[in-house]
Amino acid sequence: MSQPLLRIHLHGRHKVEGRTDRDRAKIDLTAREAGQIIVVFALMLTVLIGLVGIAIDVTFAWRSGLQIQRAADAGSLAGVVYLPGDVTTADSTAVAEVAANGYTAGTTTTVTAAPNPANNRQLNVTVTTQVPTFFVRIFGINYWTVTRQSRAAFVMPVPMGSPLAYYGVGCLLLTGSTPACNSNGTGASGVTTNGTSGGTSLSSLGAWGAIITRGGNSQNGDAYAPANNVGYSPTNNVSYDPNGYYYTAVLPAGGTIEIFDPGFCAMGGNGATGSLGAGDHWIAGASNPVSTYYTLWDTHNVPLNPGGWTQTGNASGTTFENEKGYDPANLGTGGAPSGATSGCNSNGLDAYHDKWWTLASSLAAGTYEVEVSTTNQGNASINASTNAENMFSIMAVGGGSPSVYGYNRMAVYNNLVASGVLQQFYMAQVDQVTGSGKTLTIDLFDVGDSTAGYIQILSPNGAGGTQTVVNNFSYTTFNYNAAGARVSPGNCVAGTSDACSGTGRNKITVATASGSSFNDTWIEITIPLGNTYGSGGLWQGGWWQVQYNVTAGNDTTTWSVNVMGNPVHLVPTGP
Repeated sequence: MSQPLLRIHLHGRHKVEGRTDRDRAKIDLTAREAGQIIVVFALMLTVLIGLVGIAIDVTFAWRSGLQIQRAADAGSLAGVVYLPGDVTTADSTAVAEVAANGYTAGTTTTVTAAPNPANNRQLNVTVTTQVPTFFVRIFGINYWTVTRQSRAAFVMPVPMGSPLAYYGVGCLLLTGSTPACNSNGTGASGVTTNGTSGGTSLSSLGAWGAIITRGGNSQNGDAYAPANNVGYSPTNNVSYDPNGYYYTAVLPAGGTIEIFDPGFCAMGGNGATGSLGAGDHWIAGASNPVSTYYTLWDTHNVPLNPGGWTQTGNASGTTFENEKGYDPANLGTGGAPSGATSGCNSNGLDAYHDKWWTLASSLAAGTYEVEVSTTNQGNASINASTNAENMFSIMAVGGGSPSVYGYNRMAVYNNLVASGVLQQFYMAQVDQVTGSGKTLTIDLFDVGDSTAGYIQILSPNGAGGTQTVVNNFSYTTFNYNAAGARVSPGNCVAGTSDACSGTGRNKITVATASGSSFNDTWIEITIPLGNTYGSGGLWQGGWWQVQYNVTAGNDTTTWSVNVMGNPVHLVPTGP
């Protein structure tokens, strides 16, 4: 039997002096009130415990929601790189990544992944699961149902170097000919689709595709293909990439991919404007053999997943390996290179000198990557002691407006003409969707190998879609240390031409009579694009250019253009 909460002893047989019946009634009333307070307190304590329990359970559900959201985000980011070409792998990868973060699809959890119907380069991921409760179970609530959604998108690295179906066509200067070549790509005759005569004339884009041999030095303008950096610290090139460069070829209806002048054939000098022909030349030292390799990759329309690419077409193999020839008809001012073998195409040493070579034909519609390198990964001795530069062009032929452009980065060789002629070179295309509200970064390596002059940046975002000079950009300089970290100002020598950083600028003086501040140095130019970027139209669909005004010379440089925040990122979910 339970004990009373409050016991009041009032024994009538004991007489309390001076206490009346009214006093005894007050004692009885007080006892009853005390009992009521305890009952009310007990009830309120139950409610209070319930509220605390609800708060704890809701907090736990909120915390679990954050974990579910992170799992959904991880899934969408992991899967989106397989779009648009491989939806099945995109979906399965996203689901697997969600499971790796603790939420495996089952009886109490559902995970769905699918491309966004409005954009096939966006992946939607939804995770719904049951979060257990603790205290609120006294009210019959055993779990909360929590749903979180995520959407990831990717924007391909911006196209670089060419708005056309060919890339890297410069002015083909040959002895005894005076083609109407200039370097701004407007109506100038560069090369033809059938070599040096016949075929369709291709306008010069002002620059050739370029690559320096593995044994060369990055200080000569190629930031990635040479393994050395002699004369600077560290003496090895920490940015060296044995894979060289990739160039994207888009064939909407299938077709053929060709390379112009793919092999190495040394050309004589052409005075202040560099070498004749496409510009092939040894840079320094003995005329050691030069090897260049071309490989074609089918991306299967999954351009952000190189692990899933497959090799196709006619890889060059040894076709352009160990070449030492020169062109005797185009010795120019330099004479025959010491140690070279005469001939090139005249004796079969390079049958495709100043001609097109078919890398692949009868290709299916799709997106391909042309890999150009000077490293033979199966034979470390090839090109290890060679310091030379090979120039080339790439062309896509087929229906449906094919295109060819640099992928993420490119090395170019510019023949620069006399001061007073403003020369424009295509850098990168940034459309409105890609650029609006973002920040553009333009990285230029080893700019200024000319006698004197400056560069400017041309924006396509002028009034009504016109081209204008950017009048308010910022820039800084950097190099990479032995650990691969950026160091500013790097190898920049302030004052030799211009400062190592600046704000509110409309040009950078890259060379004077005293030399250049930017030898073996990266210049990074930063340009905020603003939310209204492209709203009034964009020149040529958003093509940015770099404009040179220099005395003369030739300049091999490496360019990389990026829109900060791309290529893979989360985007708001919604309709």
